[in-house]
Formats: sequence, C-alpha cells, structure tokens
Amino acid sequence: MPFVMKDEGQGASSTPGTQSNTLVGKDNGGKNLTVVNAGIDPGAGLALHIHPNYEEAMLVLEGNIEAVLEDETRVLGPGDMLLAPAGVKHTITNQSDNPARVLAIYPTTTPEREFV
Repeated sequence: MPFVMKDEGQGASSTPGTQSNTLVGKDNGGKNLTVVNAGIDPGAGLALHIHPNYEEAMLVLEGNIEAVLEDETRVLGPGDMLLAPAGVKHTITNQSDNPARVLAIYPTTTPEREFV
C-alpha cells in the first residue's frame, strides 16, 4: 500500500480522552514502521511510560502539549517534536483548553508501552 489516505487508518483509543488513527502499521502496509495520528482532548494525555527496545518520535500537528522527557518538561506547539530514546521515561499531556493532535512514529510494527 504505497499511499495512505487519512480515512483509511485504523482507529482506536488506548487512554481516556485520546483518539488514535494508525496510518501505517502491521495491519495496513507497515513492515518495520508504525505511524499514528493521535488526538488529545483538553486535560487528557498519556501516563508516564517507556519503550524499552525502540525510540518514539512525536510531532505536534495542532495545539499545545506539555511534554516530559526524563526530568525535563517543555510546552510544544505545532512543528515541535519530542524524540524519546529507548528506555527513557516520557509523557505528553494537553494542558490547554483546545484539542491537540500529534503524529507518533515508531520504528516497529508492534509498539508497546511500559508504564512507570
């Protein structure tokens, strides 16, 4: 599948207040890559977690999110990116009054989170 249309992804939600649409993954063309278009409602986010065997890149598409990487916290806006190395604690939260959207990219077709 060389082209991926936004409406052809597989929708899901792993955390209350979040919506995810897998654009590329093991079930729709990915061999070693997962790309997820994720929405985050105001006040929602992901619990602190790690990915022990691979990194994760998150590109902010819309809104502002508070990102934590190890002991550092920053507010990221559209065009900003968080790169979480393998095994490093991280989380994102939408601390604004508006919805946010991020593109999460994993170099695997089986992304897993270990909550810490």
